[in-house]
Amino acid sequence: MSLAPGTPARRGGRGSSRIVLDNVDPSIPLDRVPYFVSDLVRLGLVVAAMIVLLVVGAEFVIPLAVR
Repeated sequence: MSLAPGTPARRGGRGSSRIVLDNVDPSIPLDRVPYFVSDLVRLGLVVAAMIVLLVVGAEFVIPLAVR
């Protein structure tokens, strides 16, 4: 008894219509993605606001609540 996987089943045969694309870059060029830079700016602003809220809460709100 063995737990090793068996040989994979082959699909298609000689007559299978397989398209092979060689030398094609699968990435999407960023200049074709709309709103990419503006979305990064918004994300940066939200991250900055969250850090400010965390610092304010840790320095002022939590010590007042603990007293």
